[in-house]
Formats: sequence, structure tokens, C-alpha cells
Amino acid sequence: MKTNRESSKLISVIIPAKDEAPNLARVLTDLHKTSPQLNGYNIEVIVVDDHSRDETAQIARSHGARVVTNESSRCGKGVALRAGFAVAKGDYLVMMDADCSHRPEDLPAFIEALEKGAGLVVGSRIFGGTEEYTRVRAFGNVVLTFWFGFFSGRYLSDALNGYKAFRRDIFTDYTYTSRDFEIEIELLANALRKGCRIVEVASHERGRYAGVAKSRVIKHGTMFAWRVVREWLKDGMKNSVPNSVPHAAPHAVEQAH
Repeated sequence: MKTNRESSKLISVIIPAKDEAPNLARVLTDLHKTSPQLNGYNIEVIVVDDHSRDETAQIARSHGARVVTNESSRCGKGVALRAGFAVAKGDYLVMMDADCSHRPEDLPAFIEALEKGAGLVVGSRIFGGTEEYTRVRAFGNVVLTFWFGFFSGRYLSDALNGYKAFRRDIFTDYTYTSRDFEIEIELLANALRKGCRIVEVASHERGRYAGVAKSRVIKHGTMFAWRVVREWLKDGMKNSVPNSVPHAAPHAVEQAH
């Protein structure tokens, strides 16, 4: 998928997918529709087939995506994303879910923030809204986001959202070990270690089109909490950049003080 053949910058969109055949065609179709809005960039789409038992890989190929197979004996979002990040060639890496919850239409706001100097951009459901969260999940997200802020010094509204975009070196300069959803924390921690500015843009989360969510509140909430402590115990996670002022308007980019 390309937007401009003369572009010097490449965006890699990495989508981990396990048994997401009913959803993936919609995600990739929406990405194709959004690509003209990213004038001046080339886009590569990588779908990581995470031990799927359905037609996830075939659907990805039929929509022009590059398919990478998770060759590890372990499956999980973190393992799948690491496999995708490792082969991605983009200057900017974008991670999106395969369940239709993340809107490709929001992607231009992420890229705009990176071009304005952010190192990592998080889509905020607090500003953009969500159709997916139950009260329990919403409460857990607030608590764990505060937990991350308490240990790191960088207070965000939605640290756990899996819709993130970041500079390539945030992945290539570190060795990642996350196996599952806790990779969200590992990415944030390494961005802070590099002294990068983390900002948020408003992003609306749609309800999953088909299937059931793979995250589990207690299991993965515990993993998130422990990963925050684990990263804190390493050197250099503490935020060294000023917090930003949040804006609630759609697609608004947080501006540094």
C-alpha cells in the first residue's frame, strides 16, 4: 500500500492477529481508504499470524498485506508484535489491533504528532471515547494508567491502549521480552529511557465487530502492574520530559509546555 511513490518516509503498520478472519478484511479495507490522507508517505502493512486456525493469513494476503508468521512456540500479542517490528522497515512503526476497534481514520493525527517531535504517540480513549469498555475494564485502565504514572513520572490518560505509533529506534535500540499485552508498558518505558516525548491524540475505540476479546481483566491487569514495577526497577525509566497539556478535541495533539 503506497500513498506517494516519491516519498522518502515509510510507515509500517503492524497488526497482530490470532483467529481474526471475520474482522481483518474490514481493518485492511479501512486502511486502504485512509492511505490517501497520508500524502507524502509510503505505507507497508504487516499482519502477524499468531498461530491462527482460521483464514487470517489468506485474508491478509488477499488485501495486499505482508504476512509474517509467529514462528515461536509461544503465542501472544507481545511475541507477535516483536516479530512484526523486527521485519518492519518503516521510519515510523504503528501498532493496531485486528478486531476493528482501532480506526485507521485516526492515523494521520498520530503521524502529525510524530512529525512535530513526539517519540511515541498513544491513542486516548478518554478523549476519543470507547464502545468497547465495560465499567470493570474502564476502572482497571484508570488504575493501571495511574500506576504507570506514579512509577514513571509521566501521567497519561490511557497508557494501555494498543493503538500506538513511535519512532523506529524505540524498538531497535532495546531488547524486548514481553510475551503478551504488557508490551504496551515496555514500549512506554523505553521511550522514556530515550528521553522521548510521549503525547496522546484523541482516538475513538469501536466495539469489536466479531469474536470475543482476548484480554482478561485479572490475568492481564496483573501482568501490566508487574511490568510497570519491573521496568521501574531498571535504570532510567523516570520521565525526563515535561508532561504535556491534554486536549479533548478530536485528533488534537498534546503540546509540550
